[in-house]
Amino acid sequence: MNIKYHKLLDQTRPEGCSFYPLLRIFLRQQVNMQYVLALVDSGSADCVFPASIAELLSIDIRSGQPQTFHGFDLSLVQGFIHKVQVQVAGFTHWVTIDAVFLESEGMSILGQRGFFEHYQVVFERWARQFEINTKADAMMRNRRGYGRR
Repeated sequence: MNIKYHKLLDQTRPEGCSFYPLLRIFLRQQVNMQYVLALVDSGSADCVFPASIAELLSIDIRSGQPQTFHGFDLSLVQGFIHKVQVQVAGFTHWVTIDAVFLESEGMSILGQRGFFEHYQVVFERWARQFEINTKADAMMRNRRGYGRR
């Protein structure tokens, strides 16, 4: 599936905007489900979500496994790990991941552990788009001679 980058206002740029690989996903824990727009970030080690998403899913953040993480500025951040299920909008299957919930607000992030383990992502920044495939689909194409081996 090919997805266009999202244009967001950015007053730090001379052009007044930036383009980001944002992906529509559904998060689910037990019977609660929430639509989320998340940044696909190959540089992030984990899938990270803000307190507001935990609240919508009726997750008590502090009941999760506590763990200290490094923020992008290398500061230490306290997070709590909870198992949730993720479905990429447009796909039919769900995957279970260990998601980090923070007690603060910020961008939802899909990172290496949990997300990139289940999906192939091909960034085409020059075209302002990215492609996402399930791991099974990517492996099938490789067996048929498409893509990298």
